[in-house]
Amino acid sequence: MNMPSSSLVTFSAAVLTYVASTAIFYWDVAKSREPRDRKLAPALLALAAAAHGGYVTLASVVAHVCPVHSLQFMLSMASLLASVAYLVARRSARIDALGLLVAPLGLVVVLGTFFVTDAHPARRLPATFIGLHVLASLAGFAMFLLACGAAVLYLLQEKRLKSKRLPEGGLPALDSLDRAVHHFLIAGFPLLTLAVATGTVWAKTFEQASPQEVLRNVLSYVTWLVFAAVLGLRIVGGWRGRRAAYGTVAGFACVVMVLALYVVRPLFSHGAT
Repeated sequence: MNMPSSSLVTFSAAVLTYVASTAIFYWDVAKSREPRDRKLAPALLALAAAAHGGYVTLASVVAHVCPVHSLQFMLSMASLLASVAYLVARRSARIDALGLLVAPLGLVVVLGTFFVTDAHPARRLPATFIGLHVLASLAGFAMFLLACGAAVLYLLQEKRLKSKRLPEGGLPALDSLDRAVHHFLIAGFPLLTLAVATGTVWAKTFEQASPQEVLRNVLSYVTWLVFAAVLGLRIVGGWRGRRAAYGTVAGFACVVMVLALYVVRPLFSHGAT
């Protein structure tokens, strides 16, 4: 089997198993299943890590490409090691729910390694692919807008209660608002992951991108990390209430900055001409 076909097989296997494990981790957390019942998602993540490792081997050792000289491959190896470390420690350290973050991270990184490092001329992506990216971005924005709104209401309600003032305007109870924030984040996070993954395929390499494009890409990853941290710390560290609300507002601020960079992009393009 030649290099292109073998690397494509391992890449496809990694993507499919990362997607499947992400979906099942998400399902397990959304349904609040006990750790002892979460067996399929870690098994799929192990398969994804094996396929990921095979892809890295074929793309580096077989192709005589030194991973140390490639930022994308270094990130890929870091993600792969994170998956392995999680699989080894998940039971003893009781971090089973962190798979919700490890699996989509592996998916995004392996996609970036495959597409961004391609040295061939840029390919025209199909309109359906671009539409998927835009739809996921807009739907995710809607979910995070609702989450941010619930978080702001939570902070206002908490302030009124601490000042011993009766809630005005019929604001919901704090527990209801906290649950709403969490549910909207749970709904928006897979959409954000899809948007970041498809955006990684679409993006130019840092060497080809303008400073504005680099900033937009970096902010997209920062946004993903902020929301991932809010969800992960809620599951692992018991982050609820005010801390989760502030984290949600911070994540939404990152979303707004990314959208603002898209809005002003024509101004940069016009100035360049």
